Amino acid sequence: MPTVSSPRVAPRPPDEPGPPDRPLPTARWRWLVLGAAIAWLGGTLVPARFVWFLCALPHEMGHATFGCLLGHPSAPAIGLTGDAWTGIADRRDWLVWAMALGAAAAAAITWRRGRRGFATSGGLLAVLVPALAFAPAADVVIAAGGHLGELLFAGYCFALAWTGGRTGTAQERTACAFAAALIQAQNAKLCFGLMTSPLARAEYATNGSLGLKNDYLVLAEDLLHCRLESVAFVMLGLCLLPLPLGLWLGARRAAADGDC
Repeated sequence: MPTVSSPRVAPRPPDEPGPPDRPLPTARWRWLVLGAAIAWLGGTLVPARFVWFLCALPHEMGHATFGCLLGHPSAPAIGLTGDAWTGIADRRDWLVWAMALGAAAAAAITWRRGRRGFATSGGLLAVLVPALAFAPAADVVIAAGGHLGELLFAGYCFALAWTGGRTGTAQERTACAFAAALIQAQNAKLCFGLMTSPLARAEYATNGSLGLKNDYLVLAEDLLHCRLESVAFVMLGLCLLPLPLGLWLGARRAAADGDC
């Protein structure tokens, strides 16, 4: 009787990498904790200029992003001498509506493609942009946007630490967790100092880039008319969000890729 031969599989060429191994959740936690521990416990050993530059990039991009979203043409500038600022122009009504229409278009496209989460986010953004842009709250959001940008970037890095980023290696996961925890630690340290230490508040009042007033002072004295300690307390609470937000986003991305 005829024999049925088993299908043959061509061997992979030696220089062609195989599929990456999927790490166990315990391995993910190990790399996440390792990176965070290096940042929180060994952060004092990291050069201050490196820490400043790591925080300054998402900080100024946060100001510029929220400014543009709310109709204020904005451009960040970072100097190698340790100064950073963002130029924010007056509101342009046409830019507000362009941002809102862009968000609505993105929501419609992603809805048709079945990506309901992105579509819902785009729809909310299309409503919130004009609602905030034409209200006094716009100045508050833009002023807080620098530190919010840092915290959002930290959450993104935590998500990369969970998913593995582009390489999926232990080195990339640990580096992402380190960057996220370092930014989170710097923000928490600043807010706690402003809440509890008169010396920290006095130093904060005089160390603004290019002689400008620092963001929390702008929020407390010029926009919200409250104590600096109150602003620091609220922001300290927000400093707790990057880790759970990043892990939630990372888990959703891993589940979508079938890498649970």
